[in-house]
Order: sequence, then C-alpha cells, then structure tokens
Amino acid sequence: MNAPGVERIEIVRATQEHVPKILELARSRSLQGADPAAASQEGFLVSEYTEEVYRAQVVRAEHFYVAVKGSDVLAFLLAYSDERIEQDEWLNRRIKTTLGSFLVIKQVCVARDAARQGVASLLYHHVLEQWTSSPVIAAVVSEPPNQASTRFHRKLGFEELTRLRPPDGRLRTVWVWRKPRESMLQAQYAIAVDLYKHEDNTNWNKLTNFLYITAGLAATLAFVLGKDGAQSEGVARGIGVIITVVGCASALAFAVMLRFGRRYLQARKSAVVDLEEHMAWHGGQRIVGRQVAEPGAAWLHSSPTGLVMVLLPAFVSLCWLAMLAVLIAA
Repeated sequence: MNAPGVERIEIVRATQEHVPKILELARSRSLQGADPAAASQEGFLVSEYTEEVYRAQVVRAEHFYVAVKGSDVLAFLLAYSDERIEQDEWLNRRIKTTLGSFLVIKQVCVARDAARQGVASLLYHHVLEQWTSSPVIAAVVSEPPNQASTRFHRKLGFEELTRLRPPDGRLRTVWVWRKPRESMLQAQYAIAVDLYKHEDNTNWNKLTNFLYITAGLAATLAFVLGKDGAQSEGVARGIGVIITVVGCASALAFAVMLRFGRRYLQARKSAVVDLEEHMAWHGGQRIVGRQVAEPGAAWLHSSPTGLVMVLLPAFVSLCWLAMLAVLIAA
C-alpha cells in the first residue's frame, strides 16, 4: 500500500498528449551522437521516429503504453501485431514468413532517472498478460551490442530465435517469448531426458572402448618385448615405440572426446532442468534439478565421476609417455 502523498507508477494507453514527452524520451536514448560503450550498458534506440510516426502509432498500434507517475512519463512501449507491420519493415516481414503470426515489441524506452527500477518489466508484463494468441518477438541491435536489452530480455524469459541483417546493415538478434503449453512441455521433457541418457551412455561406451584398446595395446607391447616376441631386440624396441605412440595418441584422443562429451552431457542436463522449472509452474516436480540450488550441492552440477572419467585417459597417456621414454633410453 502506498504511503499518503506518494504517487505510484501507472501503465496507461498512450494518447496524443503523451507524444511530445515520448519523442523527447526517445531522443534522449538515441544511439546517434551517444558514446557506444555507455549506450551498450544503458540501452539505446536506433529507429529515429518522428513525431508524426508516434502520433500515427497512437491510433493504429494495438499496444502503445506509457508508464506515468503523476504527470511524468517515465517510459513507453510500442508493440503491434504482424497485421500492422508496414511494407518497408524488412525484418518483421522476413520473420512473418518463417514464424507466422506474432506480436513485435518495436520500441521500449525508459528515462535515465527511472532506469533499473522495474519500469520496463511492468510494461512488458502488462503486454504479455494480454497477448497470449501467438509468440512475442523483439529485435535487438547487435552492432554495436545492446547488452542492457539483451540482459533484460533473457531475464524475462525470452529466447534467442535467430540473427538477421536488414538492409540498414545493423545486425539484429531476434528474441522470442512463447506462452508455455503443457502438452508440448511434456513431449519436449521426454525427448530431453532421452538425449541426456543417450549422452551419458555414449560417454561410458567411450570409456569402455578406451579401456579395451588400452588393454589390447598393453598386451601387445608385453608380447613384443617378451622372450616370445620379436627375435631382434632392435625390432622389438622399434615396434614397442610405435605401440606406445599409438597408445599415447589414443589416450589423448579419448581424453578430448570424453571432455567434450561431459560438456554435452551438462548441456543436456541444463535443458532438462530448465524444462522442469517450466513444468513446476504447472504442478510438476523437479527431479533432475532437485536440490541443485541448495548449499553444499555444487557436486550436483558436475559430478566428480565425470572428472575421473576425463582424467583417467590423461593419466594413461602419461604412462605411455613414460614407457616411450624407457624404450628410447634403453
């Protein structure tokens, strides 16, 4: 509850009376003439809209809102559906051919003295609560990088859809937000778990194959260097050097494969945990992600077993190198 005399922030539909303040606010965040490094951290706009454009959007855009506190305009958000895009909007038309119907967040801008107070989030949630029929997209300039906008959209649950370079030459990262669907989440969760189990089994198969190869090479080396091996000591030493080199190379190769295999496994696990977070909102339970965030549970993020799996081939490669040194010195 607000204290007496304290004005609260309200989200209202933009009117023609708001346009002068909207224009002033947009120009204050323009990239033109700004320091790119500072603008990257604070956020910026590249669409140099005129007053006439904003006045037209007040009439035609489905979602054009301002965040006001008393008579002050703290921020604004301009969004409209694919039915309202203009012929010259190359990026939005390109997305429509791929994605179908959508709502595009064309501009969002917050006054500097109101930044980092959750005003932009209020505007976004106001729109997302109303728009549930199709995906919501936002194209963020990537050259120069708009890091403030990127962090903001990730925080709100937007995901990177694609990167496109319109005719103006500035690369855009297109972010998309979709309302979760329970049936789709369940199907994707089953696929994600299967991929996670497949990646884990693949890693163990790699380790098993490595042990078989190592045992075979070691047995061959022992036979070659033994009394029943090659008749010539020089030939035996030469073959032994070849076997140790092959063994060392094999161990290093498996160490690299298992290292990246563990990375793939962690990526699959993260995907499962993310899906569980979505499903938890719909009454599901966290299984893979249970207790991960609790103190002292860092080992759940990356099991020590994985470290042993990667270090074992590396240790074996050192043993092969030591054997190689002995053969060369003999």
